[in-house]
Amino acid sequence: MNAARARWAAGIGGLVLGVAGAAVGGPGVPNLERGRALYENHCVVCHTPKVHSRASRIPLNVEELRQIVRTWAKGEDLHWTEQEITDVVWYLNETKYRF
Repeated sequence: MNAARARWAAGIGGLVLGVAGAAVGGPGVPNLERGRALYENHCVVCHTPKVHSRASRIPLNVEELRQIVRTWAKGEDLHWTEQEITDVVWYLNETKYRF
């Protein structure tokens, strides 16, 4: 595991356990490429790169980013799994936010 992935995993470890209820079979290691593909296939249609720098919508941490992704996935009726949400959050954090 590279250093960036280790830092990110450590930062959201508690959140993932809380969201998944510490259940076996919860989200695994984030997959950057799957996160990119999900984002590009479902989100880029409406979001220009400017959306990630608007002061009124910048998440302050990974937990807020996760909630935004979850809200939009639900609103768009995407039926994403926790793993897919984790992958998109990982992708956005690595490419846009760097928490």
